[in-house]
Amino acid sequence: MKISIKTFAVLLIAVSIISCNDDSSKTSSSTDSTTMQTAPADTSASSMNKDAMNTGGDQGIVNALVDANTKEIAWITAGVNKGSSKETKDHASMMLKDHETLKGKVTELIAKKNMMSPSMPDVSNEVTINDKSGKDFDMAWTDKMIADHEKLKTTLAKFEGEAKDADLKMIITNTKPVVQKHLDMAKMLKGKM
Repeated sequence: MKISIKTFAVLLIAVSIISCNDDSSKTSSSTDSTTMQTAPADTSASSMNKDAMNTGGDQGIVNALVDANTKEIAWITAGVNKGSSKETKDHASMMLKDHETLKGKVTELIAKKNMMSPSMPDVSNEVTINDKSGKDFDMAWTDKMIADHEKLKTTLAKFEGEAKDADLKMIITNTKPVVQKHLDMAKMLKGKM
C-alpha cells in the first residue's frame, strides 16, 4: 500500500507541482473538523519535505512530484466534494481520474527502477478556501487550478530537461498535454463564471 499511496502522490504531484509556490491563494480557514482545510502546495525548498530537498537527480524529481501531487490531490478532492456547480465537480472528477492514471505509471516506475518511496506530506491543512461556499468557492478553486497548472507547465519543462531516466522523462513528457488540458478547462470554467 505504501507504493500505491506513493505512486498516487507522484501522479498528483506531476499534475500539480505548479501550485507549489502559490502564496496568493493562502487564506485563513475554519477549524471545523468536518471540512478539509488546506494550503497551497509549495515546492520551494522551505516547504518541501526532507526527501524532496535532500535528494537530487531522478529520485529528487520523483520526490518533488510526489510531494506536490499529494498536495494537489487535496485541492482536486475539495473541488469534487465542495464545488457548487456540476461543471466544477465534473472538471475536478476528470482531473482526479487523470491523476489516478498517472499514479499507476509512477508506481510502476518506482517499482521497476527500485527507487525509494518518498515520504508523504501532511495535507490536513492544505486547502485554504473551505471557508468559501457556492460560487465563491468555485471561483477560488478555479483560480487556484489555473495558477497551479500554469506553474506546473514550467516545472515539467524543467524536469523534462533534467530527468536522466528515459521512463521518467516519458512520464513527464506525456503529462505535459494533460496539464495543458486541465489548464484550458479551468480557464473555460472561469470564463463561464
